[in-house]
Amino acid sequence: MVLSLVTNLEPREQRLLYRGKERDDNEFLHMIGVRDKDKVLLLEDPAIKEMKLLGLARGQSINNPCPTIRV
Repeated sequence: MVLSLVTNLEPREQRLLYRGKERDDNEFLHMIGVRDKDKVLLLEDPAIKEMKLLGLARGQSINNPCPTIRV
C-alpha cells in the first residue's frame, strides 16, 4: 500500500521481482529472504501499461512515470 502512494501504481498494477523471479501477491518479503540492502525491483505490469498506452492513443491521460525510491 505504501508503494502505491509513492509510485502511483495500484497493487494490481505492480510486479515485484527478487533474485530474478516474479513474486506472488501472497508472499511476504521477509519470508522469501529479503534483507537490508537487497535489490528488489518494482515494475509496472506490462498488460496494464499497454492498456494505459491504448487509452493515451484514444486521448485519455496517463499517470506520471514512477520516480526512483530508496527504502
